[in-house]
Amino acid sequence: MSIWPSLQLFNMLRARRSLALLCVVVLCSTLLTSCSPSEKKPATTQPNVLFIVLDTTRADRLGLYGYDRPTTPFLDQWAKNALIFEDCQSVSSTTVPSHASMFTGLLPSSHLTDNSQPTLEDEYETLAEILGKNGYRSFLFSANPFISADNNFDQGFDAAEHPWSEQHLAKSAAIIKSKIDPADKSSELPKKILSGKVESWAIKACGEVAADAMVSWLDRSNGDKPYFALINYMEAHRPLLPPRRLREKFMTDAQINRSYKTDVSWVRMWEYVFGLFDYRSEEEEAINLTYDAAVAELDEILQKLLTSLEKRGDLDNTIVIITADHGEHLCDHHLLDHQYSLYQPLLKVPMILWHPKNIKPGRNKHPVANIDAFPTILELANVATQPVPNEYAQSLLHTRDRRVRHSDYFAPPNNPIKDVKRKNRKWDEKPFLRRLRAVVDGQYKFIWASDENHALFDLSIDPGEKNNLFKNEPEIATAIEAQIIPVTKRGPNENGSSKGPQSANHSQRMNALGYAGTEDTDENTDADSNGIDTDSNEIVE
Repeated sequence: MSIWPSLQLFNMLRARRSLALLCVVVLCSTLLTSCSPSEKKPATTQPNVLFIVLDTTRADRLGLYGYDRPTTPFLDQWAKNALIFEDCQSVSSTTVPSHASMFTGLLPSSHLTDNSQPTLEDEYETLAEILGKNGYRSFLFSANPFISADNNFDQGFDAAEHPWSEQHLAKSAAIIKSKIDPADKSSELPKKILSGKVESWAIKACGEVAADAMVSWLDRSNGDKPYFALINYMEAHRPLLPPRRLREKFMTDAQINRSYKTDVSWVRMWEYVFGLFDYRSEEEEAINLTYDAAVAELDEILQKLLTSLEKRGDLDNTIVIITADHGEHLCDHHLLDHQYSLYQPLLKVPMILWHPKNIKPGRNKHPVANIDAFPTILELANVATQPVPNEYAQSLLHTRDRRVRHSDYFAPPNNPIKDVKRKNRKWDEKPFLRRLRAVVDGQYKFIWASDENHALFDLSIDPGEKNNLFKNEPEIATAIEAQIIPVTKRGPNENGSSKGPQSANHSQRMNALGYAGTEDTDENTDADSNGIDTDSNEIVE
């Protein structure tokens, strides 16, 4: 009897059983994949973006830019794995126009957002809005009261928090109180703190709160999306309040005591700026050393933020950009703070780009600007956007072609002048009621002034800007002046809408930082009160 039919039948049955078994395995695998609650979706390929603004931080006070005091040991080491831009210029010397430019990619001469018109109009599409439309979740933490919902700078962010936010206020208060020394009479801040008016002073020098705030937001936001986070730190902004232990890093006991006694309170500081009195050399030294201690505190805060994110894995596939909105005068040119000038101490800022996957570490000597963060982030995030007409912001990934850079100072604040005038009735304030525009073209820097007291400097041989060549080199001055970009003719709210009146608490916060002077007034005064004609964008003589 042939066994062929039996073997054929046996193979058919075995094949059917194998097929059935395979179907069961596939089905079970599918069910397990779809039903398992712990299984995550595939990670996004878009990079995270961490944008850090060190408010009021000069590049020349960081170790990685050649400073000889150990202000930034952590950042110096961390930046060895980053691309450091050695020649970065801010587009403005004050907070509002500089942040508005970094948020929109527009020059101050186009967005016209400044201290007299501090609200970022809805018409401008911000970095947060563009990234949000392209799959990003976004978070803003700002210690600067200008960069908040009160001035519409939260535009496009999913969440915006501050040291004075309800969930952070107690910790902010504890941090800032811990840094007060009973001997500190240097500014109005210690007195404000001891008065117990928490809402009006717990607004700066609380940068370490940002790390916990960001981690909390990361935990509760949609982890399937890449994140865009912008953090503004105010430790280097007046009034300075570095802890004693960091002063000890840079000062002798005698210098520490002098740092607490040197009067840089609101009116006294502006009297110095306006030439009504002089600090002694040892007092100028104390001012400089206190600033160094504040920068050292920033370095510690950056270490906490970046190391905590790294341990969590939140720096994986992450772009980190660190820059500043502007620098600070430290008695150079007989100036303090960051008003009434476009000198290099206000314009030369750090620019550090870190993205291990796509950025080769090193140093770049080509001229760049802090506004360049806008197109750089969009390019690295693989987000396409239409080029902005007549604008010069360019990606930091393509730096060879730029030669000319622009910086503007459009709205001289009224309150310093008003408060000093109360005590000095005969003082002539007119030299300070002017607008300034700067163009750096290669080695030359031209500063246009609305009162026609223009200046020209050769930065290659005169980095301190002490020798004005304007009268000696008229042809060079004229050629550079011709490159100034015309101001957009647009008044406040003409084309866009803004948010409603600012809150009383916002005014208190501005006052606590000195933005509003010694009175409970608002620095955001009318342009006319600053002597500025809003139609012509020129100084009213």
